[in-house]
Amino acid sequence: MYLIVSLVLVSCVLHVHANEVPVEIKNLVAGIREKCHRETGVDIEHVERTVGGYFHESEVLGCYFSCILNSFDLLDHDGHIDFDKLVIRLKGTDSFREHGMEMAAACRGTMGKNPCDSAFKVFQCFQKTNPEKYFVI
Repeated sequence: MYLIVSLVLVSCVLHVHANEVPVEIKNLVAGIREKCHRETGVDIEHVERTVGGYFHESEVLGCYFSCILNSFDLLDHDGHIDFDKLVIRLKGTDSFREHGMEMAAACRGTMGKNPCDSAFKVFQCFQKTNPEKYFVI
C-alpha cells in the first residue's frame, strides 16, 4: 500500500513540475505531433525524454523536429532555420514570448549538415538554453 501511495505522489509531483506546452501554443500545434509522428515513425519516448535533456542520437528524432519546424514554414531545404520568422510567431504567445525570444537569440545560427540535423541541434540548443521552459510537442 505504501508503494502505491508513493508512486501516486511521485506521479503528481512530476506532472506539476513537467514542462507543459503553453495554452496559446497548444492551440497552434493541434495535430502536428500526430502528423510528424506518422511521417517519421519516431519513438515518442525519445521525443519526451528531450524535456529532461536526453537527446537520443538518431536521424529520426531530428527529422521529427524538422517536421515540426516545416509545419510552421521555419526550415528551408538546406537546413537554415528562419529565426526572424520564429520571433514574429512568438509575439502571439504571451506566456512564452520572453523565454522563446531568449532561446531564439541563443540558438540563432545553429546549423547541421542537413535539415534533420539542423533541427536536432536547434532543439538541443533550446533545451540547454532554458531547460525550465523547454517543452516539446
